[in-house]
Amino acid sequence: MLDKANKNLRSIFSKFVTGVTAVTFKSSNGLNLGITVNSYTSLSLDPPLILWCLDKNSDLYEEIINLDDYIINFLSEEQRDLANSLAQKNDHILNENQFTSIDKGLVIKDSIGWLSCSKNQIIDSGDHSILIADVNESEISDGYPLVFWGSGYRSLVR
Repeated sequence: MLDKANKNLRSIFSKFVTGVTAVTFKSSNGLNLGITVNSYTSLSLDPPLILWCLDKNSDLYEEIINLDDYIINFLSEEQRDLANSLAQKNDHILNENQFTSIDKGLVIKDSIGWLSCSKNQIIDSGDHSILIADVNESEISDGYPLVFWGSGYRSLVR
């Protein structure tokens, strides 16, 4: 249970709008998996690097920190249900009709872009790990992003 200071901090953190991504990969036992992440950020253009954070209590933690390659998918505003589904513990399986396989991983259909990434380093920090990855390939598509603000998913006002 969160104490008052942690509740206040969580409330303040929720006032910063973030994009919503899904990290997708084929598991060590061959399952097509994904997890919703809103802690993604670009890190460097030269060399191309990104970072994202993973809760050490995630049910996919051990699987993910041992991955060499994965895809960061930028979810569209129409993918709220998928974001909710992949955010649930023990419910990370992607159906065959939700993604396309490429050489380095799984690209979610109708996402507004994706990055093919390879592990660079993992930094232990508090109750999360910071995953830094090299960007190997990318693609952008049309659409509007799904965003997270005030502890809920939102659409951009146009």
